[in-house]
Amino acid sequence: MKQKKKILVSPLDWGLGHAVRDIPIIHELIKNNFEVIIGGEGKSGVLLKKEFPKLKYVEIKSFEIKYSKKNLFILKILLQTPKILLGIIKEHRQVQKIIKQHNIDLIISDNRYGVYSKKVPSVFISHQIFIQLPKQIKFLEKAACKFQQKLTANFNKILIPDYEGKENLSGKLSHKQKLPRKYFFIGILSQFKSKKRLNIKFENDILVIISGPEPQRTVFETTIITQLKNTNYKILIISGKPQKEFSNINSNIKIVGHLPRKEMQDAILKSKIIISRAGYTTIMDLIKLQKSAILIPTPGQTEQEYLASYLKDKNIFIFGKQKNLDINSSINELKTLKPNFEKFNINKQTDITTILKSLLN
Repeated sequence: MKQKKKILVSPLDWGLGHAVRDIPIIHELIKNNFEVIIGGEGKSGVLLKKEFPKLKYVEIKSFEIKYSKKNLFILKILLQTPKILLGIIKEHRQVQKIIKQHNIDLIISDNRYGVYSKKVPSVFISHQIFIQLPKQIKFLEKAACKFQQKLTANFNKILIPDYEGKENLSGKLSHKQKLPRKYFFIGILSQFKSKKRLNIKFENDILVIISGPEPQRTVFETTIITQLKNTNYKILIISGKPQKEFSNINSNIKIVGHLPRKEMQDAILKSKIIISRAGYTTIMDLIKLQKSAILIPTPGQTEQEYLASYLKDKNIFIFGKQKNLDINSSINELKTLKPNFEKFNINKQTDITTILKSLLN
């Protein structure tokens, strides 16, 4: 009997987005008779262990980033560059041991620059090929992009979860200029399956999807609860904490830590209003289900601010800022929005396994 090829899949642990968008990839790999080993850490590792309890799991520790409560996200990250570089080296050393211990044939790294090997083919997943920096340090953008390209040079293929043409979701994050041949646009990655939305019975007035790193995750949650707790809306909050169960703030607000895929899809479809961060994975999920939303970027996170603005201009989402958020005003604006989801071919996707098999032959 032919032995299964072993593939290590390892997502970045900055919020849950990277892990969530890897769920359909892992399912596809299993379907195509690959043996998948998950290399994770933190909350994203907890999520994937719950999603795939039968798969082998290995811990790959990286670096712990400290985030700011103020609008200083990118600056805070830049000041921690030495820690990040040491973390990448640490990741790389661990991966070399894992390859030997588990006889890994191929690596899929979702935004983890140290998770690669010169001994086995390595694939990198990212929608942010061209880094966006704030105006104050825009002059460093070209150097940052060159440094990023140096890091991704360690990978055999780069997979971009987006559409290749004019109608795309990531804009200049991945379409700024023509890319080399090792880059592949693979269509959006979503844990959900598109469904015809006929005669849906709504169960919630508002669904709030909380995500991202602390302390901003808690700041966002607190801001939302403060503005909604005295309303008559029926509200479900998904707090982005898979290790937590559920609680009730009052009679109209229920909080759950995380929902399995099927329940999450139903919650989105059966909620009149969606409020969420402008994380790229959440955006892909919403596009897949053809649901618009109020996007509230993590303050200072340039990528999310750009995505929210870019997709607002495309008349797909509403862009709200956390600092001066007015939920009622944003809800009224969303009610008048008439998004055209038909411009996106939501079911068009490159066969990832074909790309991987080309590396394994």
